[in-house]
Amino acid sequence: MSAALHAAAHLIYSSPQDSNGLNNRQLVLISLLEDARVEALCYQHFPGIQSLFRKRFQKEPSNTLLFEEIAYAVAYALVNGEKTSENPFVTKAVHLFDQAFAEDPHDPSLFRAVGLALANDIGQMRISMNERDEFSLVDYRDDNSYLWNTFEEVATETGQANEVEEPVSVTGVGYEEVQDGKAVSSYKEGELEVDGLVFSAVEEEVQSTLLNHAPTHQMYLYPEWDYKIARCKQQWCSLDEIRLHEQNSDELSQRINRYKSFVKKLQHIIQSYQSQMHRRKKQEDGIELDFEAIIDYLVELKKGGAGSESRIYIDHVRERQHELSLLVLLDLSESMNDPHAAGEESVLDLTLDSTVVLSELLDSLGHSYAIQGFNSNGRGEVSYFNFKDFDDESDAALATLGLAEAAYSTRLGAALRHAFYKIAKRPERHKLILVITDGQPSDIDVYDPQYLIEDSAVAVREIEASGCKTFCLSLDKNADRYVQKIFRRGQFEVVEHAEKLPQILTKLYLKVFKSFLA
Repeated sequence: MSAALHAAAHLIYSSPQDSNGLNNRQLVLISLLEDARVEALCYQHFPGIQSLFRKRFQKEPSNTLLFEEIAYAVAYALVNGEKTSENPFVTKAVHLFDQAFAEDPHDPSLFRAVGLALANDIGQMRISMNERDEFSLVDYRDDNSYLWNTFEEVATETGQANEVEEPVSVTGVGYEEVQDGKAVSSYKEGELEVDGLVFSAVEEEVQSTLLNHAPTHQMYLYPEWDYKIARCKQQWCSLDEIRLHEQNSDELSQRINRYKSFVKKLQHIIQSYQSQMHRRKKQEDGIELDFEAIIDYLVELKKGGAGSESRIYIDHVRERQHELSLLVLLDLSESMNDPHAAGEESVLDLTLDSTVVLSELLDSLGHSYAIQGFNSNGRGEVSYFNFKDFDDESDAALATLGLAEAAYSTRLGAALRHAFYKIAKRPERHKLILVITDGQPSDIDVYDPQYLIEDSAVAVREIEASGCKTFCLSLDKNADRYVQKIFRRGQFEVVEHAEKLPQILTKLYLKVFKSFLA
């Protein structure tokens, strides 16, 4: 009876809407409000129906921060006419619903706007939704498929199916083919495959919500590993590389001055590295004799051979500076705004200070390096900030670090794949991607906490299989439980005291640099 009455209410008061561009979280919340709207309209003509619907909400709402529990609490409050709740999100949802209903209960667009606003709040609260399972709040309500036109249906209705391009970012689980009985997605034409990774540039500009200026954008599509089906979902993540142009040299100078004494000590260390000469044996010319080569020559001569007496010298040379390139990948997720334990400065401030100090070392050694950052707001909105590219002049490029802001989440796998795409083009023999992060990979559209850890681990293995090295500096004291699943032993370090990051970072790089020369 309840299901039939609810469906009848939709037939009378609802009409299908365009779902193009909406993610699953938005669809669920808009549908929830539409359910409440049509039922409330029924109450105006048949007041007795309200008690019938109320009986189907037998479970009391909980205060847990799970998406399905919060959605149920909103639906419960709306069907029972509750104006306030212990959960401020529920109170806000009821208030916005009442405002829209008072303005015009027959205008679904008002409730759609409320649903989008609530979905944005859920995203800011970093609450993820399980997109793998079918979503249902109470058994008498259907899946609301009647409410939504698919992208194809909209194109057919408007007669423009051939003129509308398929959107790049589609939220939710959608597969294109089946292999070995498991659903996986497929490559598209025109993509570039490098060492098993897929790169596809998209002619599109998307304005980042983090930036109030007009940077340069370029978009890429990347795969993502799903460990539960043991397959890569191709073209799964849309990454927007944002090239920053504005400069703030005053802030850069302040960061350098803050560590002036440490930079001076660093200069002495650098000079000792630069003065070290590397010995090449068995040379035709040199400044000392190679006694091992002379002995080998005499032994060969005694045996009746015709050894060469020209290569009996040792030459001292400096390692070629262009042999090493480094890409520093900074986590710019919301948690980087937290103050570190020893002071009021944020973790982001310390990370940027460390990056500037490291750049002093790299410039002095003459090494090729890039400084990039990333965060994400779902798989369709991975932002990759290019502060300094490999061939940029240091001071002008580093000044853009003043524009760095921390927000949203940490989709590490996609960022690592793009970092590899950039460093793989470099001519240097040794390549290193250095990740600085303060937490485990996570995102608002991922319900399983293990999912992005597994994907990041696969990305690291793919990168290192090409000969490029990776290393992670984690500022999370509890990182041991997940960082060792992503990076190999000896390829990560957990920093207990964030305020010492500049010193730790530079010492680490010198250690890595020396190991490359061995």
